[in-house]
Amino acid sequence: MRNRPAEGGAPPDPAPDGRRVPPQAVRIPVFVGWLVGLGVLALLLVEHDARDVLAAVAALGWWLALLVAFHAVPLLIDAIAWRALIEPLRLRTLVAIRWIGEGVNGVLPVPHLGEILRAGLAARHVGGRLAAASVVVDVTLGVATQAVFTAIGLALLSLLANDGVVLRSLLLAAAILVASATAFYGLQRAGGFRLAALLAHRWSKAARRTFGVADAQAIDDQVRALYGRRRPLLRSAAWRLAGWIAGAGEIWIALRGLGHPIGLGDAVMLESLSQAARTAAFAIPGGLGVQDGALLVLGAQIGIGGDTALALALAKRCRELVLGVPAAAAASFIQTRSPAANGSPGAPPTA
Repeated sequence: MRNRPAEGGAPPDPAPDGRRVPPQAVRIPVFVGWLVGLGVLALLLVEHDARDVLAAVAALGWWLALLVAFHAVPLLIDAIAWRALIEPLRLRTLVAIRWIGEGVNGVLPVPHLGEILRAGLAARHVGGRLAAASVVVDVTLGVATQAVFTAIGLALLSLLANDGVVLRSLLLAAAILVASATAFYGLQRAGGFRLAALLAHRWSKAARRTFGVADAQAIDDQVRALYGRRRPLLRSAAWRLAGWIAGAGEIWIALRGLGHPIGLGDAVMLESLSQAARTAAFAIPGGLGVQDGALLVLGAQIGIGGDTALALALAKRCRELVLGVPAAAAASFIQTRSPAANGSPGAPPTA
């Protein structure tokens, strides 16, 4: 990966045979995944009377505003979790950076762009190596604690549902989460940044001009140092799990506004397992259509009608848009007006 040039688009990396690989070739699978997800969501709406579903979302009124405002709670908790790994940064700065990263991930079909932005923005305040390492460890803890959160949701669902197909599908999603967290952690312990740098240098002249293997090795060392700090690591993991659980409050609020109040246990079940489905469908940006379909299936397990479940799914999407669009605009403004010394927020930092 490389820094963004001062003007114009970034030149594509050369292929091993010396030819240029157009950026569109990399973006096509992502765009196709986004189209597939959009098609699935459209099909769900058509099958459940889109007019009624949209009318229900519009009728939420101030409940929708409350849902958007409530998201500050899990956002703050996740920022506290990150702060345990990168303590020199002020909490309000971390909340702002986290909002930008999360918002960009929610509205732009570019995988992991939010994490790259977080590292770049944090590098403006602390060393680039610490910023990059803290984001990597934070993401790993996020996946690991999501696996625990998913297990909680599965336990709650097992008390309610007799549908073996649903349970087996969600167990598969949980297995994907556990495997992803384990593989990601193992790659970090093996020196993932150094391996990536060596591969990039082998195939890309641009990579050799932009960053060195020594810089990548330094980030690997910083990652290992963070894993060696057991107390901050456990504190961060505990906060991350709390953030996942707090996110269930959005479902509780939305369903009350839709005239179908549920208990906190059911809200946790819906949030944990729909998020697991979204994460498992990593090939589709934002889990578009997948998370929404999961809420439809899971809602049926606790007596929520299809129209209400889809209205809930769209309410959550509205929250992502309301917070994500300004976040993307803020990221663009910062990147354009105030480039960092180590590269733009869209580029990985090097200290």
